[in-house]
Formats: sequence, structure tokens, C-alpha cells
Amino acid sequence: MKLFLGGGGGKEDSIELDKKFVVNLDLSKPLLYIPIAINTNKHPYSGCLEWLLDVFSPLRVKNIAMWTEDDLKHKQEKDFEQFSGVYIGGGNTFKLIKELKEFGTFEILKKLAQKDIPIYGGSAGAIIFAKTIIPALSADENFVELTDFSAFNLVKNYDMWCHYSESLNPTIKSYMDKYSLKKVIAIPENAGLYVTKDNIEAIGSGDVKIFEGEDIKTIGPGMLF
Repeated sequence: MKLFLGGGGGKEDSIELDKKFVVNLDLSKPLLYIPIAINTNKHPYSGCLEWLLDVFSPLRVKNIAMWTEDDLKHKQEKDFEQFSGVYIGGGNTFKLIKELKEFGTFEILKKLAQKDIPIYGGSAGAIIFAKTIIPALSADENFVELTDFSAFNLVKNYDMWCHYSESLNPTIKSYMDKYSLKKVIAIPENAGLYVTKDNIEAIGSGDVKIFEGEDIKTIGPGMLF
């Protein structure tokens, strides 16, 4: 398993995680971009692709294919075999996981992860790989009326909070109490996680925080847990 989970920052914030992702790609193959979480009224898909090319072109990733809802509805696992990796963009976490499950893409992505295909998730795209998407209730509108908040659970039974700052500590603790969350990884915008079957590594310049019970543990850049 090779998951790259970003805290939701911009190009400069994510550079270290982006570099680590690219090192794991076969650059002879295209990268697949799934942007379906985004609000297209504010950010049309064409602009999303331009943004991702701007992020990864300096890192020598210039061949990027974008699949949106109409594409994913018809794709099977074999259709993903042409790609070096998958990048799942941010936006509304509830819309994202609902549609991934409806299209069958959720199960395909789980199989790709088990095959060590590099998968990158930013913000909402990262949260879906945790145990549940309950932390997204703090920021995203559940306009799709999702009732099943279960997610991939590929990050050692952690729930995940992106766009973290210390001012959110009381909110995170209240959510843990309200929804019986056992342990939460909180990722600031200038940090991310590299998740394998054996370890989780903090990547970037910011500190990752782990909330468990009444304790808050700091995981600095490069630390494994």
C-alpha cells in the first residue's frame, strides 16, 4: 500500500508530499486525476486539470488524464491498469465517497491500494481513506444526504482531520466525544502522510497531531508511527 494523504494546502504547502508521490510513479504511464469532489460552479473541471498540471509539471509529471462522473460510471478495474497512480482531489467529502461507492470506484480503489498502486488524496480525497468521514461534518455540507459515513479504513483505524490548526483542538475533542471517535490524526495544510502497510510517516514542514483520549501527541516531519 502506498497512500499519500495531504492536509489540504496549496502548491507550496504540499511540495514535499508531491515529490515523494512522484518518486513512486512510473513516469512512462499517465497519472489519473479524479476531481469529482469539487464544486464545479466555482471550479470547472478544466480549471482543475490546469491546476494539477501546474503542480506536477515541474516534477516531470505532464501526462495527466482526468475522469469525471460520466467516465467513472462506466469504468472497470482493468481500465485503471494503464495508469501509474491516482490523484483524488478535494472538495465535498460526502459527495465524493457517495459517488465513488455508487460507481463501483470505491472497491476498485481499494484493490489498487492493495496492489501498491500509488494513490494521492488531498483534503476530502485524504479523509476518505480514514475509518470514517465523520470529521468532514465540521466543514462540509452533507447535501447528498449520506447516512453511511464508513470509509476505506486504510490508516490503522484512525479518523482524519484536514486543514488542522491548534484552534480546532476543542472542536476535534467535542467531535470525538459526540461521535465516539477513538483516535484522530489531524493534518495541517503544510503536512501530509505517507501510509504503507507497516508504517505511517509524517511528510512536510508542519507537525501532525494525534488525538487519543485526552492526549494530544505531536508527530514531527519524518517521524514514523
